[in-house]
Amino acid sequence: MKSIFLLFLLCSYGLLQGQSSANKTYLLKVGKLYDSEKNVFLKNQEILVKGKKIIKVGASITKPDSAEVINLSGYTVTPGLIDAHTHVFTIQKLDTDPLETDVLMNSDIERSYRSVKIARSFLDAGYTSIRDLGNSGMYLDLNLQRAINRGWVIGPRMIVSGPIISPEDGQFFGLSSQNRFVIDREYTVIRNTAEARQAVKDHISHGVDIIKVVMGDGRLTLPLEEVKAIVETAHAYGMKVTAHATYDAVIATALNAGVDGIEHGYGVSDYLLDSMVKKNVYLVPTIGTFEGYRDIFDPEHKQTAAQMKNLQEFTKNSEEIVKRAMDKGVMVVNGSDMYAYTTKPQAVAAKNSIESYYEGCKKATDVLRTATINAAKACGIDKITGSIKENMMADIVAFEGDMEADFVKSLYKVKFVMKEGEIYLK
Repeated sequence: MKSIFLLFLLCSYGLLQGQSSANKTYLLKVGKLYDSEKNVFLKNQEILVKGKKIIKVGASITKPDSAEVINLSGYTVTPGLIDAHTHVFTIQKLDTDPLETDVLMNSDIERSYRSVKIARSFLDAGYTSIRDLGNSGMYLDLNLQRAINRGWVIGPRMIVSGPIISPEDGQFFGLSSQNRFVIDREYTVIRNTAEARQAVKDHISHGVDIIKVVMGDGRLTLPLEEVKAIVETAHAYGMKVTAHATYDAVIATALNAGVDGIEHGYGVSDYLLDSMVKKNVYLVPTIGTFEGYRDIFDPEHKQTAAQMKNLQEFTKNSEEIVKRAMDKGVMVVNGSDMYAYTTKPQAVAAKNSIESYYEGCKKATDVLRTATINAAKACGIDKITGSIKENMMADIVAFEGDMEADFVKSLYKVKFVMKEGEIYLK
């Protein structure tokens, strides 16, 4: 009886806490505001927040008596950032370990504990939403999503895919026969169109938000008819499909199958970018700057001059692809693919993708668009976040300095984070 009474008290306390938070009103006085819909910076704006939502945005708002004023006049304010390609359940030491090492060495429980810390790092870095795209065991991502939604742990809003649908080798190449069981722990392997359709239905029944398919990087790639079966089934249930596709041949197959997004697209040709524009397919270029990659691949600076030259050429080409894609009108979406071991918090290292986009196009507005409204559209959450306007969720971030004048320096100086009207960093 005592335990029931205690549970009642705890539930009542939780409800009261929620009601208290829901009734809070803030008036944010902003020095420079990024308008993601118009893709411009506006000066001397104010944002009125009540509960979880933005009530009003304008140059001069009458302060409600109940409102707490927060002075952000010395900062650049943007919608909460979105990373549309994360893997918060996986860590890999790129210079020494294959991808499957983490699965073999760490239990689901250990990976889940670690993911809580990684998720919090994204919120602290100004990401109020992330899209986690596999390498998360058998639906561990759904567990974390529910825990965040229920307030059990603190983290960004999560959009999740569940296990990646893949060819028979997944993305684990060269495994010994006795260790091939880990493929089925991390991927949903398909061998024909019937299995492709069933895999999508299984994912939907679990409650995923998006279908992720890996076209294949090893000896095996998914044929057109199987990818078509995935896309047709997903679309029939109102679900989008995004494809891990790294080179032209598999990108072309994915586009012909009707996918909604391309992840990576390293070296994608102009004719495929043109096709993406026609088919309204977005691109998530998971790239980084030379210095950012070097910190991960070669932290002790032991690689040869030839290796460094290859890395420089890769980053230069990648940045040029981002610019070409933007110039052609492809919807470019921010995604870091940050699963590499790093001494920095994962989310801080993840910002290297945004920095690399800036190196490619040199326009702060266009880069911020990839991490706000574009990413919100790709994630299917643009009705609630990705822009700062009336009736949107109050996902708001403030950066020290002027992002328009000194984008990279300001990007790493997060001073204020609000997610759904609740302040996590101030």
